[in-house]
Amino acid sequence: MGEQKSSSNKKILTGILIALLVALSIYTFRQNSKFKASEEFLKQEKEQILGSLTSMEEKYDVAIAQNNSLADELTVERDKIIAFKDSVKNLKNTNWALVRRYRKKIKDLEAKNERLFFLNDSLTIANNLLEVEKDSITGKLVEQTSFNDTLIAQNMDLSKKVEIGGALRVSTVKAIPMRLKSNGKYSETNKAQKAQAIRVNFRIVKNEIATPGDKEAYIIIQNPKGTVLSEKGTFTNKNGEEIAYTAQDTFDYQNNDLDEVMFVDKIPQKFVKGAYTVKVYVEGNLVGATKFELKDAFLGL
Repeated sequence: MGEQKSSSNKKILTGILIALLVALSIYTFRQNSKFKASEEFLKQEKEQILGSLTSMEEKYDVAIAQNNSLADELTVERDKIIAFKDSVKNLKNTNWALVRRYRKKIKDLEAKNERLFFLNDSLTIANNLLEVEKDSITGKLVEQTSFNDTLIAQNMDLSKKVEIGGALRVSTVKAIPMRLKSNGKYSETNKAQKAQAIRVNFRIVKNEIATPGDKEAYIIIQNPKGTVLSEKGTFTNKNGEEIAYTAQDTFDYQNNDLDEVMFVDKIPQKFVKGAYTVKVYVEGNLVGATKFELKDAFLGL
């Protein structure tokens, strides 16, 4: 009887040991799986950090290629990004503390250079405006040269003013000639004989450091000879010059994107065939320009 009891105890102990070994194996397997999953996640975080830095570096390359007066400052900041990216690449081990520290570093870099990119974009817009104005000039070479000289002076003045970072700017300026249909509604047209009104759309771009509140916008519509259509009066630009305008509006700007529509009808002058120029001024600054062309309906053009 004693031998049977001893044999039974041994079996029980053996069973307990086997169960403990199985439990230990399962626990070890799960812990190892968690470690591998965590290691893989940290690896992905490192790749995302490198991707963000590469994207920032490419953005700097594009800005530097524009070759304006901010190129040297942009190059310095880009080199900082490259050095930071190399340090992340050469990192052998990654942990949560490093991931948090690197993400904070990226956030600081983005915040620090936001103003620099804003200034660079403003200078680019100013240069684009100059090109639009050049294309819109007609007439004699002497008149074109004089007009271009004025635009260069305005562009240089605008480049200086955007350094304060608070100047508003616009994008997607669009001018659409309209005709009044028999049902009382307006529709688009490209025929000079049918045009009766002009609709001008533009977007005031978000600028968090601009002063919010009421802002004045003016549009100037010039016919192919340079005459201002439906002149309502004059305003003073930032250079102190008196400029004739076609329409004026006041809008409430609260530091976010804002779409503006200005509609000009009851225009006393007759529309003629040719290219028309539309300029947009906000707070006395020339911030946008575009063109549209009217054709001769009688010629089937």
